[in-house]
Amino acid sequence: MFKSGAEHYDRNLTQSGTCVARPATINKPSGEQTPGVVLFTTRQVRAVLPIAEALRLANEIADAIAAHKKVN
Repeated sequence: MFKSGAEHYDRNLTQSGTCVARPATINKPSGEQTPGVVLFTTRQVRAVLPIAEALRLANEIADAIAAHKKVN
C-alpha cells in the first residue's frame, strides 16, 4: 500500500478538492472521434482516457476504497 508522507497532507487535501472528471472527445489521427473522459486538477489536464481505460481506472479506485474497508 502506498503511504503519503505527513509533510504532504495539506497539499494532498487541497489538490484532491480540485480533481474533476468530465466527458471528452478524443480525436484520432484519421479524423474519427471517440468518446472519453478528461481528468483535471486545478484546471490542468492530467489525462484523457478512452472509455475502456476510464472504466478500468474507476474500478481500480473502487477496489482501493474497498481494500481500506477490509482493513478497518
